[in-house]
Formats: sequence, C-alpha cells, structure tokens
Amino acid sequence: MTERELSASDKAIRQRITELSVHIPCGGLRGPQPTWRWQSCRCEDNPQKWEGYDVSRAKDLCIICFRDTAGGPSKWAWLACEHCRQVNTAIEQRSGEQPFSLGRHSLMSGIGLRGEVPAEVLDQQIAKLVAFARGDGRLRTWRDSEYRSLAAAFDPLGDIPLPVWQQQWVPGPDASWDAFARLLGFSLPLEVDAGGDREVGGSQ
Repeated sequence: MTERELSASDKAIRQRITELSVHIPCGGLRGPQPTWRWQSCRCEDNPQKWEGYDVSRAKDLCIICFRDTAGGPSKWAWLACEHCRQVNTAIEQRSGEQPFSLGRHSLMSGIGLRGEVPAEVLDQQIAKLVAFARGDGRLRTWRDSEYRSLAAAFDPLGDIPLPVWQQQWVPGPDASWDAFARLLGFSLPLEVDAGGDREVGGSQ
C-alpha cells in the first residue's frame, strides 16, 4: 500500500500514533513497527498488508491474560504469551487434557490428520480439526468480558501506548494464573505443578 492509497482518516492515525498502542474500541495493537513500518488494526479504512507474510501483525495482546503480548506474522505463531502457555501446559500435565489450543496452526496443539490409523481414530481427529477451525467459544466469551473489563480503565475511544497499558495491567505468572482461574473456574492454588510457581492444594 502506498501513501496515496491511504484515506484521510488513516493518514491522521499514522501521524498521531507514534508507538505501538492498544486501540481501545477493538483491542488490536496498531502503530509503527521497525521492520514492517506500520501495523494496522481492523478499524482502519485500509489496513496495512505485509507482502510475503501469513499475517500482517507483529504482535497482539495475549488471548488469555490480555496483558502480555503474543502473535507474529507467521501461521506458526502462538496467540498466548509465554506465561499463559506455561499455565496451559501445567494444567494439561496434571489433568491429562489441554485446556486450550493456543497456537495459530492446529499442529501446534497436536491437532491434525495422521494416516494409517483406525477409522474411529480418524473420525476423532477430524472432529478435533473441525472444532479447532470453528474456534473456541469459551475464548470468544472470555474476550468479551475480560478485555472490556481491563479496557474500562482508559478512554473508550483512545489509543493507549502498550507500555502504559502494561503499567496499568502488569503481565506475569500471577496474572496468567489468575486469568486461567477465572476463565476455567477453579481456586488457587490448583493441584498442578507449575515449575514451583504454585504449590499443591485444593481445587473445585
């Protein structure tokens, strides 16, 4: 996209925003990027497209805690931050079931079709792949409530620099455990071993 193709509104946005920021109305990150020059959010008239990349975004807010960042321009990017992925893995190790598929590609969560398997196993694989493609309704509902709750601290029409957002909503292991606890509905400490971050205790 060239500057001539930018609408007046998009030009004004690029002049006004000087660092990667949370666009409060949609929750997307937009602003200048060192490598790709500009990262758009979906609210712009003509969102910037990066040729040669799967996704035209260098990072986004984590889909679990909405405090740290995740994502990237590749189809192999993680959509949750490192801390939330660690919690997701810890719960899986304890319960035997992965709470959420946090990768952009299904194979990142072990979801795919494998040959030379019984028909019933293949049916299970297909069902998991279809469910992944549809998206997790729990995460959509969670975003509607959790992001809006955090965003309420700021101007509802504003663009908040990412460091300011993270100063208000500090990322880290505690924030990730708290998010999972409220999302899945358990009390902390949970009966999982998270590398020493949490002790064994009761759950509900």
